[in-house]
Amino acid sequence: MKKDAMSDNTRIHLHRGRCLRLWPLTAQMWRPKVARSLAISRFATFSLIFLAIFLGGCQGRDKNAGHMQPVIKFTKVPIAGADDPGKTSEISGRVIGAEPGLKIVLYSKGVAAWWVQPFANQPFTQIRPDSTWESWTHPGTNYAALLVGPTFEAPATANVLPTEGVFATAVEQGGVPVWQEWWFPLACVALGLLFILVSYRLRLRHTTKTMNLRFEERLAERMRVAQELHDTLLQGVISASMQLDVAADHLPPDSPVQPALRHILQIMSQVVDEGRNTLRGLRSSTEGAHDLENAFLRVPQELGADHQVAYRVLVEGTAVPLLAVIHEEVYSIAREALVNAFRHSGASRIEVELEYMPNRMRVLVRDNGKGINPDVLRTGRDGHWGLSGMRERAERIGAKFKIMSGDSAGTEVELSIPGHVVFQTPPSTGRWGRFSKPKLPMTREQVAKLEGGILK
Repeated sequence: MKKDAMSDNTRIHLHRGRCLRLWPLTAQMWRPKVARSLAISRFATFSLIFLAIFLGGCQGRDKNAGHMQPVIKFTKVPIAGADDPGKTSEISGRVIGAEPGLKIVLYSKGVAAWWVQPFANQPFTQIRPDSTWESWTHPGTNYAALLVGPTFEAPATANVLPTEGVFATAVEQGGVPVWQEWWFPLACVALGLLFILVSYRLRLRHTTKTMNLRFEERLAERMRVAQELHDTLLQGVISASMQLDVAADHLPPDSPVQPALRHILQIMSQVVDEGRNTLRGLRSSTEGAHDLENAFLRVPQELGADHQVAYRVLVEGTAVPLLAVIHEEVYSIAREALVNAFRHSGASRIEVELEYMPNRMRVLVRDNGKGINPDVLRTGRDGHWGLSGMRERAERIGAKFKIMSGDSAGTEVELSIPGHVVFQTPPSTGRWGRFSKPKLPMTREQVAKLEGGILK
């Protein structure tokens, strides 16, 4: 018995020892599962608490919503006025949180009191199912809407808005008339400027069209005159000169009539040359409508100017075609200035500068001659119409014309024409357009090559 008891105790101790040895391993295996279970239980606890708080708050809001104070808001308010029973305007709004059965009573503030609207026997305005209301009112400085019950007795007039039996009140100042708005004067000024601009553009278009028609008629007439002169007068003079030359050749060399005939032939030759130059001037506006520079380069040859005079034409900017009808006037004005410079100034240097800009064209003719007498500059020379003619031509095309001159200081003639008048298409407004270098003037040999297309 003793042996068996001892053996049982030994087994128990052995089992306990084995369990003690296995406990760390078992605890290590169960620790993550226990931690996970604790985390899940904590999350569930916090979720329940949050849900309880949220549901309690919703119930609180529902209770508060049930006791929310009604609010009236205006959606349309008439313009302010006072005491005008012959006029009515529409007024509307909406109610938030109103109980069924409530109505709106409207008041309009006159000079001294509030008046119920729209009429004393019709003070109530029904609230629609969508919580909006709409009615009519007479003009007032202020407008009031009262939320009342169906048994409310609205006074026809009141110095102070009633408060007994009123669930909500809204007061709004009358609207400002359009002509009193801050933007109205600015809008009037803008519309005025727009009207002036449109009127100016229409007037300018009409004037330009009229000028174009007038100049086209003049160009056609000039071409007809040039053709008639070339086919009749000039050809007749040339024919007579040729016959007279043949007759002179048949005369004896010692004939006393021979010198006189040769002198007549010389005069007729000069007349033919001057006639050709006149025809070139008549036809220049159409032959060189797209190249004003070349037209000015031919002027010394047309005038038979002294080759010792330094003459050049400078171009600044991008040269673009001009309207043919305006080209005639520009060329005529500058050519007249060049004729005066070559014939009367005694200058040793004459220049023409053509400046092409996006908004205007500038033509400048200057010389270093003896200048123009101030009296002649003001009134012109008797029997000569050069200066007055240039001014009249400039006025016809809407250009600015200016002459600056002084004794022994040379003369400078400036012509400035708006771009919308002179250009077929405006010059390029590129970044480097204003810094473009002027073209170098052509030599007399290059100019001579341009004479191939001119009347001979």
